[in-house]
Amino acid sequence: MLAASPEADSQLGFAHALRAEGDYYRAISEYKRFLYLYPDSPAADEARLGIGRAYVLGGQADFAEEYLHSLEALSPEWRTRARLEIGWARYTGGHPERAILSLRAFLREQGSQQGADVDRARYLLGWALLSEGDGEQAAQAFASITPFPAQGRLTEAARSWGALPRKSPALAGVLSIIPGAGHVYIGEPVVGLAALAWNGLFSYALYESIRGGQVGFTVLLGALELLWYSGTIFGAVNGAQKYNRDARQEALDGLKARYDDHPEAWPPPSVPSP
Repeated sequence: MLAASPEADSQLGFAHALRAEGDYYRAISEYKRFLYLYPDSPAADEARLGIGRAYVLGGQADFAEEYLHSLEALSPEWRTRARLEIGWARYTGGHPERAILSLRAFLREQGSQQGADVDRARYLLGWALLSEGDGEQAAQAFASITPFPAQGRLTEAARSWGALPRKSPALAGVLSIIPGAGHVYIGEPVVGLAALAWNGLFSYALYESIRGGQVGFTVLLGALELLWYSGTIFGAVNGAQKYNRDARQEALDGLKARYDDHPEAWPPPSVPSP
């Protein structure tokens, strides 16, 4: 039975409507009902794609990936298409590093071909690379897309990724040889002053215990001072890494507020005009 019938159109339309309303699990059931009733419909692939995307939008990216993998046996076209959709699912589900693998595999198969799917894959790849902090590769991905309104702005933003404010974890650790200096460097002066004060107190107490010949107390204080001192160094190093992550995430969130970073189709409907 073909999808041209009013019943089939109504069934598929109802599934689409549920997904648009955010009722993803009922939408999946209706897509599956459609496939059961109309397995040979020309719209069967549309329903299969709807199931995979509804899983993703419902917060079940892993289920979506498993389902999309199962479609690869249907045809050579699905083997290729599944890689793109799995890349989208992985990126949307918060796994950009895995999305990069799928999207690059899809693009390798496409070779020199052009089209909406290739542009969407390159666009998603650019965002995934930005999420991983690779602005240079992201800029190349955005620049290789068929021209679209926001291409120049996204490419330039990716190229400037390396110029984002950052702190050197190595320098923060070296500066922390002077207790608290590393924290001052990463913009935490209060923590730095506290570290300096506590290390100073421990050092003074350790000096007094040595002078007083209190061997047991000296060993205890020495162990505590060593823990505190090393903790100050590691805290500064970790603080520098967090500073860099936060700066990158803030820039990424700013871009995401302006552009649709995981479109289901191409071009992204929310990409603004110049």
